Amino acid sequence: MKLRIEMLASLPLALLLTGCPLTDHYQLLSQDAAGAGSQSSAGAPGGSSSTIAGSDGFSGAVADNGGSIGETAGHANGGTSGGTSCSNACNAKRVCGVDGCTSGWVTMAPPPSGLVARSKAVAVAMGKAVFIWGGLDNVGAALDTGAIYDATTDTWTFLPKDPGSPSARIMATAVWTGNASNQVIVYGGTDASGNMVYRDGAVYDVADNAWAPLPPNPMGSKRSAPFGYWDGTRAVFYGGMASAINAAPGADRFDLKSWSASTSSGDPGLLGSSATAFDGSVMYLQGGVIGSTRQDKVFAYTSSTDSWASLSKSLSARTGSFGAWDGTRFVVWGGQDDAGLCNDGKALLGMTWVEMSAAGAPDARRIAFRRSGWSFQVKPGVIAVLGGLTSLTGTGLLSTGGATYDVVNARWTRIPDWTSRQSHEYGIGVWTGEEFVLWGGRHQNVSTLVGERWAP
Repeated sequence: MKLRIEMLASLPLALLLTGCPLTDHYQLLSQDAAGAGSQSSAGAPGGSSSTIAGSDGFSGAVADNGGSIGETAGHANGGTSGGTSCSNACNAKRVCGVDGCTSGWVTMAPPPSGLVARSKAVAVAMGKAVFIWGGLDNVGAALDTGAIYDATTDTWTFLPKDPGSPSARIMATAVWTGNASNQVIVYGGTDASGNMVYRDGAVYDVADNAWAPLPPNPMGSKRSAPFGYWDGTRAVFYGGMASAINAAPGADRFDLKSWSASTSSGDPGLLGSSATAFDGSVMYLQGGVIGSTRQDKVFAYTSSTDSWASLSKSLSARTGSFGAWDGTRFVVWGGQDDAGLCNDGKALLGMTWVEMSAAGAPDARRIAFRRSGWSFQVKPGVIAVLGGLTSLTGTGLLSTGGATYDVVNARWTRIPDWTSRQSHEYGIGVWTGEEFVLWGGRHQNVSTLVGERWAP
């Protein structure tokens, strides 16, 4: 599957990588007239813990943060910002002090000339680096270009464009396979209009800096914006949209050689807009919508055994909730029930749900399907909630801030608004294990090249 080509960027990628509307009908998804599988996700796709994404709902995929991808020497003094000498290797624009690297928001360097502003792109963390590809430009054309952003140096490197590259598309999902095979699998999505939904994609090999087409998946489902993750052996793409109004069933699984479909025995059906999280081996789902009916059920899917299980339920029937794995618990917060937006939540440990504290909680909000809203594990026992839709009237208000929640101590801590205050509507939001990288999307209906990073 490896195709060797010349590097099209100014720096060799091997050096860098060492060690909701699609069209208006997709707005229905945010208001639950129809469902989609993810969140991140992306992963967004918003993401779930360690993702992407997102309750990607967002381009979400698991970020194996134990590797050396994106790591660059020479940042012990805070990267380009300088700082007090210490043992911590800080990313660019962060200073190293007695308490570690400086926290909060910092701006991202703009991408090089030639990488156009875009929305609805696919993104996934590769260690400390972020892979960004495809999307929609300002004149409404789907893109087949992208780049890798390295937070350690605040630099960009173009992705190649070769005969194995995926066709131009939006709302795809990407999964990184981890350090061992070091590949990014891009799957699904739609054309610029949202009318053509794909069930194909391509594999980007980091070491070779080359693309190769995925083998055909003729029995698989067409999927726009599914929730995606790497389970250690295979890429799993769950849910998403099979058409403009219909959710896709089950999951398609790719083991780097061939495709298989998840079992339908015990699965939740055509479920969309659920809270989603992945713990490294099991995917968790809470709530969501089937047809036009909100759900309160809870499911767990283990891809290694291809089996579904129903778990105890407790929260009200709701859609668009933020979901994350905190290291021991499936945490679900916010969303929208039949009474409106929610700012409550619970954490599931085993079969027992524990209510989250309401003191200091963010404003009620929900994930807006791939438009805004991300959740992820910051460290064991602590999750973060960022962005989301805070109003159901008119076009809705997209938040530019959020909070962390300490599950053990039942304590919320505010995350200030990001620096630009731009909405980053349909932008990429990816947690790398150290920083949350937020870039692109639309602001006031115009695509932006602005980006910013948050560290706890």
